[in-house]
Amino acid sequence: MIDRAHGFFQREKETMSRKKREAYLKKRLSEILRYGYRYSKAIQERFDAAGVKPDKMTTLKDLEKFPIIKKADLVNSQKQNPPFGGYEVVPKQGFRRIYMSPGPVFEPGEWPYRDKRWSQALYACGMRKGDLVLNTFNYHLTPLAIMLDDSLRMVGATVIPVGPGNISMQISLMRQLQVTGYLGTPSFLMSIIDAAEGMHLDLRKDLHLRAAFVGAEMFPESLRQKLEGKLEIPIRQAYGTVDVGCLGYECPEKKGMHISEDVIVEIVDTETGKQLETGATGEIVATNFSKVFPMIRFATGDLSYLIEETCPCGRTSMRLGRILGRTDQVTKVWGIFIHPWQVDELMAKFQEVANYQIVVTRKEYRDQMIMYIELKEAISDQSAIKRKVEREIEEVLKVKGQVEFVQRGGIPDRAKKIDDRRIWE
Repeated sequence: MIDRAHGFFQREKETMSRKKREAYLKKRLSEILRYGYRYSKAIQERFDAAGVKPDKMTTLKDLEKFPIIKKADLVNSQKQNPPFGGYEVVPKQGFRRIYMSPGPVFEPGEWPYRDKRWSQALYACGMRKGDLVLNTFNYHLTPLAIMLDDSLRMVGATVIPVGPGNISMQISLMRQLQVTGYLGTPSFLMSIIDAAEGMHLDLRKDLHLRAAFVGAEMFPESLRQKLEGKLEIPIRQAYGTVDVGCLGYECPEKKGMHISEDVIVEIVDTETGKQLETGATGEIVATNFSKVFPMIRFATGDLSYLIEETCPCGRTSMRLGRILGRTDQVTKVWGIFIHPWQVDELMAKFQEVANYQIVVTRKEYRDQMIMYIELKEAISDQSAIKRKVEREIEEVLKVKGQVEFVQRGGIPDRAKKIDDRRIWE
């Protein structure tokens, strides 16, 4: 019987003493600051504009002297200096892939892929050598599915790169191949369970699952309890972004998300960018050590806090608490970020529209998105514009949304462009 609750993917790193971890991070941070300043035009320009040099960093606390980069900064830099905004460092062997995340932001993919942070997360979740894992994350321009695919290979598991959708096929694959692991959003796993129960399957005997790794969505404890109760397997989550990779992952104790030893995570004041004390709520800012696309003090826009208490699992890292929300109106729907300015650009194509607002709700653990529209004047056939807008929503925002028309004045003055009405535990 495989022990899925204990062990470490990289024991020496994951159990380092505080003193050793600080020395290790300081060394890696010093290296990436110097490397980025020397080889990345954008990083050099940002440091010079802020009046800081890599040698200004003598302690980890000194990192707060360096400028923060926001998603909007990346978007603007890439418009001015395509395709990567000057942040990239071209390796001798070239790039393996080019990804694109919402923005759009183009990102180079390194070869070979060496980052083991997602592998740590998958191992802590219970994935083991010999597992057959269904990867239902979307294999498209964003890199998460492929990063996890490569990371599962490091663990020693076999991957079925199925992507989302076609639930009947997913269930068929799980039964025929005796799949032992699941990767995907928690809401999609719930959809699979609902469909399997509708087929009168025994979830534990017919699906053979032994571990599930979820992400890209909020994961309320009520949903975890429901999923674990039905499947009788551990279901763990991780947190990260496509820009900086994995930032935290749950262990079997489920007492926060362990921060990998190969990234620096700060919790900062949203106004000043200064680091906050442990336990205080602020914005998550991350620094990775990528020699291809270094991100130094990247602001995720997510709010959380740090946990310092010792974890019974044996890992000695600081942990991130749960994600408490966003610093702005950027909203994640079905695992995809939606920005207010993207909505503006989309709706600028429709001259008939006077006002609009996206409202996001949640029903039975599934996101629902409605675009409310006020027309400049009455139109006899609203169905045509409804179809066009819904098609544009799916093509531009990469998620499905319904359109509903409201009378003039139905959307309040100064209303949020994106109103997230979901309630999280």
